[in-house]
Amino acid sequence: MAATARGFLGWRHAFGDAAPTIGVAFAGQDPFTIAGTPIVRDAALIDLGLDIQTSAAARLGISYFGQFGGGTTSQAFKAGLHVAF
Repeated sequence: MAATARGFLGWRHAFGDAAPTIGVAFAGQDPFTIAGTPIVRDAALIDLGLDIQTSAAARLGISYFGQFGGGTTSQAFKAGLHVAF
């Protein structure tokens, strides 16, 4: 069994308008604007993972992703089994 660790540290900066909007209209109606959730201007990113090769055809993996900045936090965990056949 072989194990592989991986990691990523980064920084994301949003340029321009960080609050997305789109102008839409239904047929024959007045147009209106829909605003999306604004993204943070600056955020630190972290991604960590571990893969374990359990056999020649199977790999088990776990990972964590986090985004921190602007008073907000987003975190995710993922686990998976990859089998080649």
